[in-house]
Amino acid sequence: MLRYLTAGESHGRFLTGILEGFPAGVKMPSGYLAAQLRRRRLAPGRGARQAKETDDFEIISGLSGSVTTGAPITVLIKNAGRDLPPPSSLPRPGHADLAGMLKYNTLNAVLIRERASARETAARTALGSFALRLHELLGIAINSRVLSLGRLPSITAATAAAELLRARSAGDTLGGVFELSVEGLPAGLGSCAQADRRLGARLGAALLGVNGVKGFEIGGGFALAELGGIEASEYPELSGGLDGGMTNGRGLILRCAVKPVPGLPGGAPSTDLKTFKRKLSVSSTSDTTAVFAAAVVAEHAAALELADALLEKFGGDSLGELKRRLDEWRKETGRVLGRL
Repeated sequence: MLRYLTAGESHGRFLTGILEGFPAGVKMPSGYLAAQLRRRRLAPGRGARQAKETDDFEIISGLSGSVTTGAPITVLIKNAGRDLPPPSSLPRPGHADLAGMLKYNTLNAVLIRERASARETAARTALGSFALRLHELLGIAINSRVLSLGRLPSITAATAAAELLRARSAGDTLGGVFELSVEGLPAGLGSCAQADRRLGARLGAALLGVNGVKGFEIGGGFALAELGGIEASEYPELSGGLDGGMTNGRGLILRCAVKPVPGLPGGAPSTDLKTFKRKLSVSSTSDTTAVFAAAVVAEHAAALELADALLEKFGGDSLGELKRRLDEWRKETGRVLGRL
């Protein structure tokens, strides 16, 4: 069983991640984890905060040289921005502020923002890098792409850059949709036996847990609602690689909708919870869009969930043991899948 936890605040000394149950024998190439963190940090649409962060990190357990040992892996990521914002009783609309202030009985929204901040996703990306590397060594490829940005009819590097500049100049922010594709997964991951063991439900929880994600679909998703059963049966790829909560040997396709970043440079109307006076909540450091960075984080969140499903199905405390069992399973199921 693969388990992980993260800890730390947006402006604390460190973010911390602990990954338990990861197999021994996985070599992490020099610079691999740093490259994954860099993809997240430098994604298009990022705000001023990212110019300060370097995501310097230290792996303090679970590796011997550059190879995993099977012990829990601990990663520390240094925060460059350590100056805690002054206390504020003005919640930012669309953020966790109001709900968190009510839940934890505090008038200081900063205490909620510090943990709810998307800065935490750096730790998830770091831990997910180990899972992503494991998938690579097992012949499984996880990729992402942004399908839409705001109301743009098509996405290219040039059109995205122009739309981000337009929104930034207008003091606005943008949402979008990204897609994950996974190739090389064996059939039979997950289960139909219980609702909480269905792999689609587990992946949905992992991806809906990425900051800003408000919608999730598998394969044809909501478009399937417009089809008849006869038509849908003619396109088995619309299942998105999952049937009955289990992988079916086809490519896995997942999509997520990301809301516009709620922190606005021009401010959003709010109410001070001390005085109950109406004020503008202004953010000068928010991203213009989170969809590009969220796609990267989602790759790593999905990689962790899929690695857990692999270990659940095949077991093994080392990469060699896991790979032998997976290879044998692929041969066995391939005799059936190859004839369909």
